[in-house]
Amino acid sequence: MAAIVRNVVNWSAQQGHSSPQIQRDMCEVGVNIFLRFMNKVCGKKPKFVERGHKHPYCSRTCAGKTPGGIGKAPSPTTTKHLTVNTASKTCLLAGCNYDAVFQGFCDPVHAMEAVKQGQIDGCDKCHDQPVSTNARPSRGSSTGKLCAGCDRALRGGTQLKELGSRDSKFREVRKQLIGKWNTRNEGLPTVDKMYQVLVPRDQLSRYASYRKTLTNSREIRTYHASLMLCDLGTKGPFLCERKGCGICSVVRSSFKTFAFEEEYEQGRFGQGIYTFVSPSLADKEATTSTTSPYRVMIACDVVVSAEQEVPDDDSVFVASSDAINSAYIVMYSM
Repeated sequence: MAAIVRNVVNWSAQQGHSSPQIQRDMCEVGVNIFLRFMNKVCGKKPKFVERGHKHPYCSRTCAGKTPGGIGKAPSPTTTKHLTVNTASKTCLLAGCNYDAVFQGFCDPVHAMEAVKQGQIDGCDKCHDQPVSTNARPSRGSSTGKLCAGCDRALRGGTQLKELGSRDSKFREVRKQLIGKWNTRNEGLPTVDKMYQVLVPRDQLSRYASYRKTLTNSREIRTYHASLMLCDLGTKGPFLCERKGCGICSVVRSSFKTFAFEEEYEQGRFGQGIYTFVSPSLADKEATTSTTSPYRVMIACDVVVSAEQEVPDDDSVFVASSDAINSAYIVMYSM
């Protein structure tokens, strides 16, 4: 037996720098080289990830080889819970150096990958997205942690729902947009994707209350476009957190906040909100500095006085965010 140990030690010394190191996310059992040589432990397989929680070992077998852990998997209550560092300026996924614009990550895909790898805790409800540090505890869960999206849904915040191209709402909105598009010397757009905006209940209440203040009112469809700094539409129905992203800021805040945290837009009628009946005019305001293949605009519901003139070739002005709702986000190409 002593000879075997010496041979193992000599073999390890000869390997020197060429011997691969056990990775940080690999099973922690088997750092003892003699036990590894005797195939008693692992040290090679990735750690087991369960609903966003990373256990120290790769399996029940390895868990049972630890002192006091015979035949038992590590208890979830002893697992270290990792939360998002929202102060990070770069993506938290190991190896990524892109700017953090979505819950500490560069996009929802890397956020989900970090959960899958066990780098960060997963949401108790969806188990896909990372736990948000600002989320309220969820009822009936072991850790009481939610991601930003599930927390927003619990709080009644703005949500997005993707519509298929065969959906009746998709077809109706596309027909309206193309029908109102003033072609002139330009071609018609191709509507590639569409999200329905699920407006918060409190905003719907304010919208209804505002409409009651008008003796005679009517609801019209208008379009709003702005600076877009994210790849909205390429990685699922998620709003980014960039303060300079006009589209995401408007939708999330129900027109209370614009790009770069401005509280209103400035135009010939003063401070307020400006949209267009003609989507082709709104398109002139659409600006993107991303790799997204889409141009983006918001189809809005606006309540105005029945006597108010609404020209097709000019902007529609409302002074209050209570008079307008985001209805759909349209992603299109020319």
